[in-house]
Amino acid sequence: MSSVADFKVISKPNCSLTVSARVRVLLLIAIVPVVIALAFAVVGVWMVLPFAGLELSALAYAFYYVGCHSEDYESITIDENRLVVERRSYKQSSQTVLNPYWAKVVLRRTPSGEAHLWLRSHGKQIEVGYFMSNEERIKLAQQLESRTGAIRINDETR
Repeated sequence: MSSVADFKVISKPNCSLTVSARVRVLLLIAIVPVVIALAFAVVGVWMVLPFAGLELSALAYAFYYVGCHSEDYESITIDENRLVVERRSYKQSSQTVLNPYWAKVVLRRTPSGEAHLWLRSHGKQIEVGYFMSNEERIKLAQQLESRTGAIRINDETR
């Protein structure tokens, strides 16, 4: 039995570069350290080359890590009798199903002002809004309250 979602939110990290653009940016950034390291090697300070290689390896790994997580997402779907939170992080996917009429929306602010948003129901708790800003999490909490039987709890103690 399929049903049409009453409410659906999908959030993704901001990864605006394609794979080829990431490679081009990495190569463009690598030009400066390579030129400097080669210039030092020519004048006899060859030990700069391994450190330049180490620097570029760390930079390449950072670009690889960003590429691995560029397809991550979080999806919150509410239909007639289910609240479904789906997540994908690199190669791992998870799905949590809650009853929207028993769900509680927990919005907590840390002393630094950051807002964290959880959905709780029947002993299950899942944090949502990982890829969102504070303002977007607060807006999402309001939307979840209005579309479910949820009660918002401002939990300042956790």
